[in-house]
Amino acid sequence: MGFFPRIDGRGQAVDRASLSLSLAKVCAMSPTLPMPTQSATRRTFHNEMWRSLPSGVLDSLSSTLGMLIAVRVFQLGHVEKSIFLSATSGGLITSLFVIPLLLKIRSSIAQTAALVQMMGGACMAMAAIFCHSPWIYIIGLSLGLFCFSMQIPLMTQIYRLNYPESERGRLYSITGVTRAASAVAFGFFGGWLLGLDLEFYRLLLWCFAGAGFLSGWWTYGLPTAEWDAGGSESSGLWSSLRWVKLDRDFRTLLISWMMMGIGNLVASCLFVEYLANPKHGINLPTNTVAWIVGVVPVILRMLTSYPWGLIYDRVGLFKVRSILNVIFAIAIVTFFMGTTITSWSIGMGLWGLANAGGNVTWGLWVTKLAPKQAVAEYMSVHSFLTGVRGLLAPPLAFAAIELMSFQTLSLVCGAAILSASAFITVRARSSDAESHRRLGPRERL
Repeated sequence: MGFFPRIDGRGQAVDRASLSLSLAKVCAMSPTLPMPTQSATRRTFHNEMWRSLPSGVLDSLSSTLGMLIAVRVFQLGHVEKSIFLSATSGGLITSLFVIPLLLKIRSSIAQTAALVQMMGGACMAMAAIFCHSPWIYIIGLSLGLFCFSMQIPLMTQIYRLNYPESERGRLYSITGVTRAASAVAFGFFGGWLLGLDLEFYRLLLWCFAGAGFLSGWWTYGLPTAEWDAGGSESSGLWSSLRWVKLDRDFRTLLISWMMMGIGNLVASCLFVEYLANPKHGINLPTNTVAWIVGVVPVILRMLTSYPWGLIYDRVGLFKVRSILNVIFAIAIVTFFMGTTITSWSIGMGLWGLANAGGNVTWGLWVTKLAPKQAVAEYMSVHSFLTGVRGLLAPPLAFAAIELMSFQTLSLVCGAAILSASAFITVRARSSDAESHRRLGPRERL
């Protein structure tokens, strides 16, 4: 039996002291675990570089093109748009249960992730086949995005097993640059195509479906890591949540992510709505909205992902997270307070800059805390809570603009994000030596 804590039949901790001791043992062992083999690292990086191309296409769907089609082609209401915007969050919530189920069926991590991605591609293909139905459009694409977000903890576990610790941020950010470049190119192409004729949305739907299948293909070829989660005693559907009780640093960062995420997600849900919906008085052309919201931030994300990856490897996590929160707050206030294309572009550029570092920290921060074989469990809890706030954000955003102006809402969102920075700064200053070791910069090997 490994060092993982024993949970009784009701899912309750048997002995809190022994659980804390178990966690300390595992964390202490983590730095001495065997390094990934060079062949596994090379193959993972190779496949992830190729997978980043279709992933970028899907990023343009979730960030801009999906909402543009919903607004301009189908003139959908708040309910339908909220369903689409909440799809990714629904998948993140479901991810909490993916890990225990995987442990029960003893499946390969990579093959399971690939299957889920291909299921997402099939759902998007249904939207392309029945392209004239608004509800099939929303349901098909929403289910596709649901599938892709559901398998994120599995990919994080693969990165933990196959990427060396001192290079993880750098390797992850390189594929992030390629993914951002793909999103920029396809976002520009999609906006240009819709600007020529809205009927070209049908071609875009087939591109999204094809991207889903290609992503699954490259994931299927990832090295199949041997994954032993330390025994079957912790395989209940809610068992991953035990780490919230055991790990104070994990709990602190989850609270901070929730505070920051609500503010950031509420604002980001309204970027396209603010510029594209005629009722708000701006009503920019379709290709202009696609450029400002879908291309400008992704260009900045592409240019700055690699530097943020290096910073992640060398700077303490608390400090990086606080800096990113400040940039996010400034970006949101700048965007909604602005009155010109230039000010909107500056706001979205700052948001893309922060999003570059946010993507790296969001995808990898649990690898600094979690024991090697528990990374997917930690990530599933993080994804679950991300999904919860993601489900709340769209209806909250559309309800908020009925009660206040976009400008006032931007100040509220900015305040929530800055509060998250203050929260983790206080914790960082009071952290013990063990917390500093886990959350501080890593030495290069």
